[in-house]
Amino acid sequence: MELPALGIDVSKEMLDVSVITGGKPLGKQFANTESGHGALLGWLKQRKLGQVHACLEATGRYSLGVALTLHEAGHVVSIVNPAQIRDFARTRLGRNKSDRVDAAHIREYAAMFRPAAWQPPSSALRRLCDLQTMRAGFVASKVEWQNRAGSVGGDAAANALATATIAHFTAQIAAADQAIAQTIDEDDDLRGKRDLLLSIDGVGQTLAALILAELPGTDVISSSAQAVAYAGLNPRQFQSGSSINRPTRISKIGNPTLRAGLYMPAMVAMRHNKAVAALAERLRAQGRLKPKQILVAAMRKLLVICFGVLKTGKPFDAATAMPAR
Repeated sequence: MELPALGIDVSKEMLDVSVITGGKPLGKQFANTESGHGALLGWLKQRKLGQVHACLEATGRYSLGVALTLHEAGHVVSIVNPAQIRDFARTRLGRNKSDRVDAAHIREYAAMFRPAAWQPPSSALRRLCDLQTMRAGFVASKVEWQNRAGSVGGDAAANALATATIAHFTAQIAAADQAIAQTIDEDDDLRGKRDLLLSIDGVGQTLAALILAELPGTDVISSSAQAVAYAGLNPRQFQSGSSINRPTRISKIGNPTLRAGLYMPAMVAMRHNKAVAALAERLRAQGRLKPKQILVAAMRKLLVICFGVLKTGKPFDAATAMPAR
């Protein structure tokens, strides 16, 4: 007997769930917090659903907590590529777009295709994800206080407080980086993948750790095109008839943390990575793209290279990664 399908649309703050009970679809919303995850388990028991097959989109750290809670409670959990859900939703010909509708689409997808059961990440990878979350918070707070420091005027006391606060978050970032490096060093799998990523010119410790924490494994992302789409770096074109042909832009439908983390490394790679530099040079020579569009192409190329070394298990080879002419 097939388990009831539970679709969960995950965002940073909320979980929208959808399930069929009594022959009718039922939706509910929970906070994406530890207490919200507990409330979801209580709701499932209250509805007397028993064991369910929960299906979520891969959303990095945002989906990990609820997935672990459901798995540890004995439910079957599947984490799928968001692109698969988007393509499936298009086949339903729905015109409405909301978190509640998305949860229903995920539930329908799970009921129809019964995706493979997810296996929780190692304790080291979970710790890495937690540390990356903390680091991101420290970086955001530091930037916020740097902006505030520029607007306090010449008051000595205010400037001293702002400077001390910025120094505090700088120290916290350094401590997080040290803990992240130690976590990776102490785990064979993470250390091996980190070393593969560091073989790529333009990839440093910060980006390598970010990719390990944010990019799903090859059981969820099976191709470089899917990795690019997951980061929201895939081109999105709007064309209608002969009168409307807007400039091509990236979709930005994907993991914003991963996308932002590729920005500065791509600039470095455009100077020091032969494969990325060759791509940028070729695009400049064509004269069609603006500098920012070329940078986005470099970000995309760098991510494809990162995915490639992780999937093949082989260090970076510039000759293999050179763009086709």
